[in-house]
Amino acid sequence: MDQFNHNTLEQDIERLSREVKEKRNLPEHKELSERELIKQTLQPLIRPRAPVAPSVAKPAPLIKETFLPDYLKDSPAEIKLQVEKLVDAVFHQGLEKTVKEANRAGAFILDAFHDALTDKLYEELKQRKLI
Repeated sequence: MDQFNHNTLEQDIERLSREVKEKRNLPEHKELSERELIKQTLQPLIRPRAPVAPSVAKPAPLIKETFLPDYLKDSPAEIKLQVEKLVDAVFHQGLEKTVKEANRAGAFILDAFHDALTDKLYEELKQRKLI
């Protein structure tokens, strides 16, 4: 994975890493996986009005060719491309700007973006040894 040197991205990753560590210390989050903690940390940024409900953690596949959620595998190529472009935009434009763009794309794209971004950031934070 390429190292990204964008200031906005670095600030987002630092903030996300800090928030995940803070959540990890809360008793109600002790049993959550790191992936789920990232997802819950992103939730208020992506869907500020939606309540945060813990989801059932699903085991990660041994080899994952893409960071797109499994439920997109039968979706049209345009949908997959749109989600991929949004995730990529986070690494170039920053989280805040990309979330605004994702919100305009509709609920399905927003949910897929949230899930894909969770997986992508999980890998990035793990590679940087921030989680």
